[in-house]
Amino acid sequence: MKKMNDEEIQNWLEENGHKSDGMPPVDTKAYHVLFDLLSREPAEGLPFDFSARVTRQVQAQSRQNSELRSYLISIAVVSVVMALIYGLFFLLKPQLGSGFLNIATDYKWVFFLGIFGFLTIQYLDQVLIKSTIFKRPEL
Repeated sequence: MKKMNDEEIQNWLEENGHKSDGMPPVDTKAYHVLFDLLSREPAEGLPFDFSARVTRQVQAQSRQNSELRSYLISIAVVSVVMALIYGLFFLLKPQLGSGFLNIATDYKWVFFLGIFGFLTIQYLDQVLIKSTIFKRPEL
């Protein structure tokens, strides 16, 4: 017997009924049970605010993605600006370029902790504050 997809099996079962000419009886019974269950309407409908919940979740997820994208873009912009400043210092006055590099290496932990603190504050703001503001209490 050729391999059939679900749609062909359903059509074959609708045409042949409970006959199991080309299929094992166990498979036929399993498909009959499956198609019977799928043809019934659900006993309970969707909640009243289902579409509002889905819309809220989609908006929250898209907002989270756009915020993450904006944070990454802002970090990239700051990095490019710092590299341009260093490049200009190095081109115009090489001693200023090396002084800028010395300052950056001396205070590298301040820069790293500042960036880490900024990202931590933004993350906690999103998780603790915005999630409670936009979360609607269940009725």
